[in-house]
Amino acid sequence: MSDCDFTRRTGITNLVIAFVAAVAIACGEPFTRTNPYDPNVPVKVVVTGPDTLFSAFEVGTFVAQTDPPFADSAIHWGSGSNTTPGRTVTAVNAGPPLWPQTVTGVVVAGIGLYDTTLSLGSATIQTEMFRHTGFKTVVYTQRITHIALRCPDDHACDTVSAGGTWSVWVDGLDAHNQKIYALVGALKNPLTGTPIAVFSVRDPSIASISPIGIRASTVTALRPGATWIMATRDSLLDSLRLIVR
Repeated sequence: MSDCDFTRRTGITNLVIAFVAAVAIACGEPFTRTNPYDPNVPVKVVVTGPDTLFSAFEVGTFVAQTDPPFADSAIHWGSGSNTTPGRTVTAVNAGPPLWPQTVTGVVVAGIGLYDTTLSLGSATIQTEMFRHTGFKTVVYTQRITHIALRCPDDHACDTVSAGGTWSVWVDGLDAHNQKIYALVGALKNPLTGTPIAVFSVRDPSIASISPIGIRASTVTALRPGATWIMATRDSLLDSLRLIVR
């Protein structure tokens, strides 16, 4: 082959290579990764929703957005066998502790659900995991917005003689008018824990008061007269009229 033939053929080949390279540069990678099951696919999952649920059985709605976008059916919530498909999910504030106590949970949305085997010490379990996940931390609690005194089954108390005693109780409701979850029974009164309210007597010369547990107090009548038994919780207040014979 002559030098001219070699030059002509090499020149054509170089032009082809240069054209292919130019097309690749102009069009980007021709085989872009889009499979959500591929761990190398750059998928961002962002979960939005309420930061705190303050009432018992309050429902919070959470939304997942992905970048790049995927169909709603590709998004799953939770893990293991408790996955729920869709772009939105709800969480219920079931069994919350009384404010200021809180518990923290995590709402998880994932893309690319797959089966796997995990080793737990000497045992192995079959479970499901996500290739890509997004998280939202949620605080669960029950914040009381209304308190009410009773004595012990009614909002009014009977007249008591000097030297006699009786008990007063306090109930609480949250913003959704749900009773305190931890105190299911009307007479449930744990001896330890954060008090539902602070009890006091407006005129301590007529009666004295001694707390019992977190929601009740014993009132002792000291002398004839009329006064008020009061209960306060932060800015909340309720009172009962007391008449001593």
